Amino acid sequence: MEALWEFERLKLFQFVRDHPEWSSSRLAEAVGHSLSWVKKWRQRFQRAKYLSLELFQSQSRAPKTHSKQLLPVVRNAILSLRDQLKDVYKRTVGSKTILYHLHRDSLLQQQAAFIPHSASTIWRILKEGGRIPTRIHEHHPVERPAPMEHWEMDFGQLADQIEFFTVVDRGTSILVDTQTDYHFNAETALLAVAKLFLFNDLPQKLRFDRDSRFLSSWAMDGYPSPLLRFLLCIGVEPDPTPPRRPDLKPFVERSVRTLKYECLWEAHPENPAKAEDILREYRYFYNHQRANQSSACQNRPPYEAFPNLPHRRSLPEAVNPDAWLDHYHRLLFKRRVGSNGMVSIDRNSYYIGTAYAGEPIIFQLDAHLHQFMAIHRSQVIKQFDIQGLYGEPIAFGQYLKLMLEEARSIDRQQALKSPR
Repeated sequence: MEALWEFERLKLFQFVRDHPEWSSSRLAEAVGHSLSWVKKWRQRFQRAKYLSLELFQSQSRAPKTHSKQLLPVVRNAILSLRDQLKDVYKRTVGSKTILYHLHRDSLLQQQAAFIPHSASTIWRILKEGGRIPTRIHEHHPVERPAPMEHWEMDFGQLADQIEFFTVVDRGTSILVDTQTDYHFNAETALLAVAKLFLFNDLPQKLRFDRDSRFLSSWAMDGYPSPLLRFLLCIGVEPDPTPPRRPDLKPFVERSVRTLKYECLWEAHPENPAKAEDILREYRYFYNHQRANQSSACQNRPPYEAFPNLPHRRSLPEAVNPDAWLDHYHRLLFKRRVGSNGMVSIDRNSYYIGTAYAGEPIIFQLDAHLHQFMAIHRSQVIKQFDIQGLYGEPIAFGQYLKLMLEEARSIDRQQALKSPR
């Protein structure tokens, strides 16, 4: 094969010599080889000082020069400088600083040892010597709660037209529920949660992000939203995640992505009603037929991995609408007194007095007395009975209607603040 290649190169050389005006493209066409091959050997012919048989032979790709080997004394000096210069510079020094001191080491100069000039060489020696630790990203699996005790919920968007509500169980990866709408707001989000509990009973906890549709209130300053109070009153512990931490609800995040890519984007539903039907069918497939690779399911459908689920509580017939107070006992709210001496908490107003106009006031909630204590400069100046309490249990349907009306009023208030 090498002899044939030498013949082809000799033929190219003859064409170059006999037709110096030919372009590289024409030469490639004449010899029947690629343009890059012609250019490479044409340049090699032009650089040749004399004509010989070696000119047409293949050249080895092995490096023509070998890098100088570092002596152990140089390696030890580099590692020692890394350790010693930390006290001089009051920080961990890098490769350039080590190179500066390395080339001024009199002992190495006396031994005529080769000293590297490349910063990458210094980094390689430091890494080999254990001065730069190798980062190992360890995977810590999420601790799974008991089956059907702790759920996650979130919203997903489809083509800016259809929004879907998704709930997943943290313990089993079961897709508990899906609902659709053109766009959820505080009222419809609360209604979706009520439907979730009506058809699937109650978990112990419900995790969600800090979406304004879940946590919005009149003041947006930590006062519990209608949804939070609704959950506490029916016996479900709300578990909101910190801001910008979607990783703390990984199961519903992964479920939203799965529903988009494997279901809705393939079907292209025209409206929420069709999307609802598609998701209902897919939910059965997801839970009973689709192999789930989670650690809980071990490549089995969730209902196959967990055939015996525990019994759960159903929605109560009567609700204590003031039960949420105990959860927020001693909670503080910051307010500033208006020019008329009034302060607003949620939708209700409390009179402090014009003498405190413009002054900051702290309200502390006392769940046992059902009161707010107004604190000014570490002194309790007034106590108010909390307005809007009911004082006795009411039917669940009536309570849900009251919470939906309150959520609707919050939607109206936000629409007035930022109209579209």
